[in-house]
Amino acid sequence: MTTTPRWLSESYGPGGGGAAEGILRHLDATELDPLTLLVRESAQNSWDARTGDGPVDYRVELRNLGPTEAPIWRDLLLENAPTTEHLELRASLARAVVRVLTVTDTGTKGLGGPTRADVVTDGDCDFVSFVRKTGSSQDLDSRGGTYGYGKVVFHLTSKPHTVLVHTRCRIGDRLETRLIGWAVHESYSTDTVEGPKTFTGRHYWGRVQDGYVEPLIGEEADDVARRLGLKALPDGETGTSVAVIEPRFGQRDDAEAMRWIADAIVWNLWPKMLPEGGDAPMRFSITYDGSEVSIPRPSEVAHLRPFLWAHRDMDVLIEHKTMKRPLGRYGVRKFIAPPGKPPKVAQEAGIGDRLHHTCLMRPVDLVVKYLEGPPFFEEHGGYAGVFRADEGMDRTFALSEPASHDNWMVDRLQDLDERKLAKHALKKIADEMKAASGPAAVVNNAGDGVSLAGMSKLMAALMAGAPGHGGSAVFPATDGTRSPGPAGPAPNAGAPNPGEAGTGAPGRPAAHGRRGARLRYLDDPFHDTVDGRAVLVQRFELVDAGEQIVRTRLAVALNDASGREGEPPRGASVPAVLGWRTDAGELHRTDELRTDGGDGRVWSLIVTPAPDTVTEIVMASERTGGDL
Repeated sequence: MTTTPRWLSESYGPGGGGAAEGILRHLDATELDPLTLLVRESAQNSWDARTGDGPVDYRVELRNLGPTEAPIWRDLLLENAPTTEHLELRASLARAVVRVLTVTDTGTKGLGGPTRADVVTDGDCDFVSFVRKTGSSQDLDSRGGTYGYGKVVFHLTSKPHTVLVHTRCRIGDRLETRLIGWAVHESYSTDTVEGPKTFTGRHYWGRVQDGYVEPLIGEEADDVARRLGLKALPDGETGTSVAVIEPRFGQRDDAEAMRWIADAIVWNLWPKMLPEGGDAPMRFSITYDGSEVSIPRPSEVAHLRPFLWAHRDMDVLIEHKTMKRPLGRYGVRKFIAPPGKPPKVAQEAGIGDRLHHTCLMRPVDLVVKYLEGPPFFEEHGGYAGVFRADEGMDRTFALSEPASHDNWMVDRLQDLDERKLAKHALKKIADEMKAASGPAAVVNNAGDGVSLAGMSKLMAALMAGAPGHGGSAVFPATDGTRSPGPAGPAPNAGAPNPGEAGTGAPGRPAAHGRRGARLRYLDDPFHDTVDGRAVLVQRFELVDAGEQIVRTRLAVALNDASGREGEPPRGASVPAVLGWRTDAGELHRTDELRTDGGDGRVWSLIVTPAPDTVTEIVMASERTGGDL
């Protein structure tokens, strides 16, 4: 049977019910941007609905309705629509340009089960939980959240608080497509043909029957979705699309909003993007008026990359020994701070110019929050930690989360044992961050202990990051006779004496040995691009006259006690000298530089760092006539 879909406003029954504005306010407590919240909540719903047969595809699309599409939307969606006083849908669809933001997932099971909330079932009830009920809890095992209040973020993002839900699910042995509209605004009272009535502020669009609204089903749903221009789900696949009518982006224009969504995906969902490539648990795409919006790989984001390192290093078991309960695993990495400011999405999450945070996540590997710890003791350094809760603690931490799932409010836990365990976990995380924030000892090649505090003062001006192609670089200079290695702390609390061997300070010549020649650094190392590759550049000049050879010794600096990696793992990338560039821009692609010194010429050492590492470079200049 084909019917014209129309709106029906939900009235209060004799027993009352919840007002719609109360639903909208459940997410007011969060400080997250609405677009960040949209990404987090919708992606959690998508992950919870996965079929397990393959990765989940998550897509966001923004488009303007064309001149032939907008009238169809008006014809189909304004039938019996509430007045503008009670819902702004009419005003939104009357705009010259109507915009629709669609969030789609496939590799998911769709919204199945009964379409009525009063039907008892032992199977799926996803449609009822998402469309009909509010605040209902689901089984939390292996789930990031619930269909409770978080789903309302779709309505918060819409100016008229109106969405269309287009889904395909499996009912028994067959596939069924469903299409329904849903709006949430404010409760109100008005005169009707039946007399004065009060309404909850919830409105539904679809096939009206027996005083409530059923979704359009099967061919009827497919036909109306096609007329509206909603992209069909792939043949034979289940999934869900939620179309947000006239999205609100605050002060951003559409392009800025889509860029924000891309960054929000990376910073909030990066664990689902690992390993990077086609075998990740979730795949993400964004389109804006038909054009793809790039989503960076997590490893390409300089301020996020340290969390990936820590994620690989979660080798610390956090437990409550008295209660004999594992609480989770922790990993932490120290690093030289990347240059520049993090993206605004990261700043919104509490990450400032310096990184000293732990990423909290439950076993479903979705970011809850970035917990701030004490700053790193040295302004050029930082640390990043990752805590992944144990499976046995998943429900405990889930119960501590607010509707927006962006915090662990452990004091709200009612069970005393659960509260004790959760608080103990947070205390141990705080202890780990405190330990990571202070100085530690490393060992140089000669086996001498070197204070990182002394080293940081000595080499503070010689630190640089390499976004996308290596964490950072340290460039200590040595004379021509001593073994390459990190310079030890200078005598006066790390302040080097003029001409002291191994200082390598910009603008100050490194001392030389019997055959050594002085090499003067002219400024801090910086980033550049050569032949499309990210490189590190150190400008220098040769102080002494005569023929000289300039050589380098490259190593990967480690976070552990060994200080540097002497022998890289088989197949691992290693830093390499790309060449030597004159001040005129001519590049000499050789491992060693043979030239005359003392003529005032400026040279640049060009190095390609190894991905996801800290590169240490030792430079030395020697007069010709002997080996180093």
